[in-house]
Amino acid sequence: MSQIALVSVIIPSYNYGAYLADTLASLQSQNHKDWEAIVVDDGSTDDTATQIAALAQQDARIIYVHQRNQGVSTARNTGLALARGEFVVFLDADDLLSPAKLHAHIEHFLRCPSVDISYSTFRYFADNKRNEFFSNYRLDSQREWSRPVSGYGQDTFPVFIRKNNLPLQAAMFRRALLNRVGYFDPSMRALEDWDYLLRCILRGACMTGVDEPAAMSLIRVHSASATRNVAFVDYMERVFGNVQNEIDRLRSLGSEAAANFYAKLLQETLLDLQRRRARRLRKVVRHDVMSDIRNAGIFDMVNLYPLLKKWRFKFLSGYLRVLYERFIALFG
Repeated sequence: MSQIALVSVIIPSYNYGAYLADTLASLQSQNHKDWEAIVVDDGSTDDTATQIAALAQQDARIIYVHQRNQGVSTARNTGLALARGEFVVFLDADDLLSPAKLHAHIEHFLRCPSVDISYSTFRYFADNKRNEFFSNYRLDSQREWSRPVSGYGQDTFPVFIRKNNLPLQAAMFRRALLNRVGYFDPSMRALEDWDYLLRCILRGACMTGVDEPAAMSLIRVHSASATRNVAFVDYMERVFGNVQNEIDRLRSLGSEAAANFYAKLLQETLLDLQRRRARRLRKVVRHDVMSDIRNAGIFDMVNLYPLLKKWRFKFLSGYLRVLYERFIALFG
């Protein structure tokens, strides 16, 4: 029964031509054969076009689309507009899927018609160590950071509003859900996956994990990885703004109780974020004060006096900390 379910795999690519053959090979190795791969070339300047032309000639399921560089969100939107499948996977151009992944998700959807987002486990691997897997992006741990969650908004939103709990490529989406949610925010070149998952949740998505250990997303880590080269904090306010827009939409539809539930959690998250930023700022200031005191010399009153005027009340705390450091260094 699962063999008649078409899966659209949307693959945005910007200068990742060197990885595309590997990524598409992982699709060609799938137990579930009824898929289409829509590779959206986001204005690459490498050999992406040549690479895909050769692969598409050999496999009609591979579709190549070129557009001027507009960012990953617009590239995914281009692919989504062309997708014909009942189910959709968003796969990065340098990542892989285990052979059982598509089949496991299709079977999950067929068993559970209320599920809109089916997700699997995921692992990270270094580009030069293909058989060594880790649970985190730093490639130094096997401890799971993603919290398994199942259910609708009131079950999943409290987890996802705190942080993105799921890499986008670990999930398969029912196309009917995506039709309700719409496109990715084209103004976002980072955190667009977190933003989209939150919007899915706020549009009534039911999410749950697939019970199949062999179904796995494999996320490649290398020096050119997009996640290494963006300042995520620049986009956080936009994510929270989009969440607020969804809450306002719920109010306009008369879903006051749901809107209040989400609004309360959003405000708690914003307050917690504000407190954490304040703590980080205090830590930075403390570091600067202590550094100035060390450079001046803890017993050099001539050089310390200007620092007292500069830092005022923060000076005493910093001075005592530096003095304590010196005491520990001398007497252990």
